[in-house]
Amino acid sequence: MKELTIGALAKAAGVNVETIRFYERKGLLSRPPKPEEGYRRYPMEAVKQVRFIKGAQRLGFSLKEIAELLVLGRQGGISCTEMLDLTSRKVVDIEHKIAALEVMKSTLLELAGKCPGAGNLALCPIWERMAEIPERKEVKEMAKRKVEVFTAGCTVCTDLVDLVKATACPDCQVTIYNLNQGQGVEEAKRYGVTAVPAVVVEGKLLDCCQRAHVTKHDLEAAGIGKPF
Repeated sequence: MKELTIGALAKAAGVNVETIRFYERKGLLSRPPKPEEGYRRYPMEAVKQVRFIKGAQRLGFSLKEIAELLVLGRQGGISCTEMLDLTSRKVVDIEHKIAALEVMKSTLLELAGKCPGAGNLALCPIWERMAEIPERKEVKEMAKRKVEVFTAGCTVCTDLVDLVKATACPDCQVTIYNLNQGQGVEEAKRYGVTAVPAVVVEGKLLDCCQRAHVTKHDLEAAGIGKPF
């Protein structure tokens, strides 16, 4: 099997040598042992791995997320369905960031519109108001984990609602829908909710909702109660 030097690997993967070394330091790429003579040699599979890492980065995945994906991929611990779920969550995360950036943009445009564009810095309204910008409620809420609970108003549903609220932390934005009152009907269809009570976290219907009894452990495993 053909093997590559670090320079050849970098060229084949479309990155530079320092990127390869960086991935090695982060534990994303195995560093082959150095022979007594010559250079380290990387297997051809490393080209695809480096391209995978770079591609995932371009799509917004963090190095920690990529490292977990690589481990699961090697162990066969992730399915196509799970990759779709992960991708859907990343889309929601990106949408949150876009919304937050739009708020920042509108604020900057507002400040720019009040600046004369000339004169002493001490008289610049942008400079003067920078320290007075409040934390926007909409930006703060965009950074929260979106938790949606679908109910029918029954005792079992009420118990789950209480459990979700008790488990949730300040980083969770919990919304309760009572389908019997016509609330959240379209959302339930979009998420594939066929029975209640049901919990959706960041746009994903939890698998545990297929059981009659959802536990606190199930909710925590979905991220509820953890910093977002």
